[in-house]
Amino acid sequence: MLTDKLREGAHGKVFKILFWIIILSFIFAGVGNYLIPRLNTDPVEIGDIKIPKEQWDAQYQDQVRMMQRQYGAQVNSLLEDPNYVKALRLQVLERIIDNVAINSVTYEQGIRIGDKQVKDTIRQEKAFFKDGKFNNDLFLATVRNMGSSPDYYAQQLRTSIAADTLIMPIIRSGAIAYPYEIDELAKLFTQKRVVDVYTPNSSKIAKEINITDEQAKAYYDKNHKEFMKPATASFSYIVLSVDKLKEKVEVTEAALADYFNHNQSDFEVPQKRECSQILIKSTTPDFEAKANEALTQLVAGHDFEKVGLKYSDDKDFKNSKGSLGQLEKGSLSKDLDIALFTLKDVGQYSKVIVDEYGAHILRLDKIIDAFTPKLADIKEEVKAKFIETKAQELYAQKSATLTDVSYESPDSLEAAAKAIDTQILQSGEVKLGDKSLKWPLSNPEVQKLAFSENNRTSHINSNVINLDAKTCFVLNVSDYQEPALQKFETVKDEALELAKADAVAQKEKAILEEIKQMVSKGETVAENDDFTVSKDVTVARSDNKFSPMFNLNIFAITDKVNAGVIANDNKVVKLAVLKSVETAKDEETEEFAKFIRTQLVQFKQNKLDSMITSGARNLCDIEYDESAINLVIQQDKGQN
Repeated sequence: MLTDKLREGAHGKVFKILFWIIILSFIFAGVGNYLIPRLNTDPVEIGDIKIPKEQWDAQYQDQVRMMQRQYGAQVNSLLEDPNYVKALRLQVLERIIDNVAINSVTYEQGIRIGDKQVKDTIRQEKAFFKDGKFNNDLFLATVRNMGSSPDYYAQQLRTSIAADTLIMPIIRSGAIAYPYEIDELAKLFTQKRVVDVYTPNSSKIAKEINITDEQAKAYYDKNHKEFMKPATASFSYIVLSVDKLKEKVEVTEAALADYFNHNQSDFEVPQKRECSQILIKSTTPDFEAKANEALTQLVAGHDFEKVGLKYSDDKDFKNSKGSLGQLEKGSLSKDLDIALFTLKDVGQYSKVIVDEYGAHILRLDKIIDAFTPKLADIKEEVKAKFIETKAQELYAQKSATLTDVSYESPDSLEAAAKAIDTQILQSGEVKLGDKSLKWPLSNPEVQKLAFSENNRTSHINSNVINLDAKTCFVLNVSDYQEPALQKFETVKDEALELAKADAVAQKEKAILEEIKQMVSKGETVAENDDFTVSKDVTVARSDNKFSPMFNLNIFAITDKVNAGVIANDNKVVKLAVLKSVETAKDEETEEFAKFIRTQLVQFKQNKLDSMITSGARNLCDIEYDESAINLVIQQDKGQN
C-alpha cells in the first residue's frame, strides 16, 4: 500500500533531511506563501503605471451606484446578467486606461496644476453653493455621497484640469462648423422626396392561398421557436408596501397633537399676494415701447384701469380689471414671480418684464401673510401626513428586517414573514412575459427575478428588490419548467395560420419585387387587383404619413429616379419608388441651419475627443493581463 511505503520512507535519512528543509522554509517564508499562490491582480499596465484591481473595483462600483440613482430598480435586473456585467466592467476599465493615457501625455508635456487652482475650481462649483456662496459642509457631504474623499476628489479634479488644459484648445480650434458644411447639411435635412408608394392587396392575396396540413407541418418543423411553450415558474413571495402598512398605523388624539406640534412648519400656509397685470402681447408692434409708455403713466398717477383699457391686449381686462387673483411663490414664470415678490408696498408697480408672450406690468394689490392654521381646522390633513410618516418609518424598519432575515434564513420565506408580521403569497404558475397577470406578478422586474438562473435553480430566497419608492419584493422559486416544444397536433391550427401569413408575405414581396424591377427599367406597370398605388406622394423627414423606419428607407434611396426600396410601414410591406427630389427654399434651410450648427459642433467635439484619446493610447505601452481580468470577471459571475 502507498501509505505503508510512506511510513517506511519516513524513517529514511533522505526523508528526514527533506522534512527539515520544508519546516525551515515554513518558518522563514510563512505558511501562506505555500498554501496561497501569488497572483498578479493588476489588470493593466500602462508604461510604468499599474492600474490596480482595487481602483477598477472602486470605479465600477461608482458607475453602478450612479446608474442605480439615475434609473432605479431596473438596473438590478441588468446586473444579474453576467454578460452585461462583463461588458460594463470592461467599459469602466477602458475608461480608466483612457484617463491614464491622457494624463501621461499631459505630464510629459510639462503641464502641472497647483493647489490654489484646484481649490479655486472647487469653490466656484455651483453644486457646492448654499445661499449664493460656497459651503464647505455641503462640499464634504456631496463628496461622501459620491463614495469618495476630499483628497481623492481634489486629485481627480487636478488630473481633469490638466487634461483639459491640453485638450480643450485643440477641441475649440478643431470643432468649428464651417458655413459650407452647415449649408450642405441643412439642404440635405430639409430635402423633400416625391415617391410612388405601392401596397399589396393583402386580403385578395390571402383568399387565393390555401395551406395544406403538410405545408403547416413543414412550417412547424422549420420554425420550432414559434411553437415553444414558454418557461413557467411557481414561487412564494412577500410584498411590503407603505400603502399596506398605513392600515397598521394607530392614530390617537394625543399622537396627532404631538405630531402637529413638532411639525407645524409643514402645515404653514405660505404668504400669498394678490396682483393685477397689464399685458401687451409680443405680436403687437413696438410692444415693449408701449409697455414703457403705460408704466410711465402709471407711475405718474394715472388710473390703472384706464391705462389698462388703453394698452392691455387682454380681451377680458374690462371685466377682470387685470386681476390675477391670489398667488403663491412659484405660481408664475420665474421672471414674473421674482418681480411680484420683490414688490414691498401695496399699490407698487413692477418694472416692465419682457418674455416670449409680451411685456408685463404687475401691480401689487394685497399681501396675505403666512400663517399656521389650528389643528382643529386641518385635522384630516394632519392625520393623513401622520399616517404617511409613520408608515414610511415602519417601511424603513421592516424592509431592512426583510432584507436581513430573508438572507440569514435563505431556504424559505417563513422566518422573514414572521419577522415583519406579514403573509407569504403564492404565485401559481407564471409564464415568462405574461402581462395579463395581477400585480405584482405582471411586473417585468418580478418576472426577471423569478426566471433568473440563480433564483430558479438554487431554491433559496432572492435578493430583496424595490419595485418603486414605496414597495419592495422578495421571492423563493419552488418549481420551474423549461421552455418546451409543443406537439404539432396541439398547435396545428396556429401552424396553419402562421404558415398562411408567411405565404402571403412571400407573395407580397414577390409582387413588389417584380414592380420594382419593371419600374427601374422604365417599364409601365399595369394596374391590377394585386396592389394599390399612391402617386406623387411628397415626403419630408419629419412627416408622419408613414412610420419613422419607412421614412428612413425612403431617404436612403439613391437620388436616381425610379430607384426603389421595399420595407415595412407599421407591419405592412410596401414599395417606395423615387420620382423626384425637391430642394427646400433658402428661408427653410436658414432656419434649420441654426439648429444644425450646434449639433455639428458637438459631433466634431466628440470626434476630436475620441481621436485625442486614441492618439494618447498609441503613445503609451499598454499591456493587458488577461488572467487578472478573467479572474475579476469570474468573481463577478460567482457573486451573481
